[in-house]
Amino acid sequence: MLNKNLKTCTNALIILLIFTKFITVIVGRTEMYFFILWSFPFLIFMPFANKLSVKAFQSFAFILLIYFMSSCLRVFGISPYIYDLLELFLIVLFFIISIFAPRIIRRNM
Repeated sequence: MLNKNLKTCTNALIILLIFTKFITVIVGRTEMYFFILWSFPFLIFMPFANKLSVKAFQSFAFILLIYFMSSCLRVFGISPYIYDLLELFLIVLFFIISIFAPRIIRRNM
């Protein structure tokens, strides 16, 4: 049961993060090539997350730290944007889930 919820939460957060970044592309705050480059790790991670790979969640937590740093620069920079704040919140939430996911997976095996 928890594993199914973990898959659902992970997929929902990935979709929300990509959608939030796409909104910034539409508004003109981000270039399309950066959006594609930014979305690529999420799209690679999604199949491994659906297989509930412990190593994938542990590895992706480190990738999310880089995304966190980038998002913090935009949120606490000169001109913050509401979608940058939403992106920061989703990244932090996804990081917490990525950290606790291996424990949930191992407990429910």
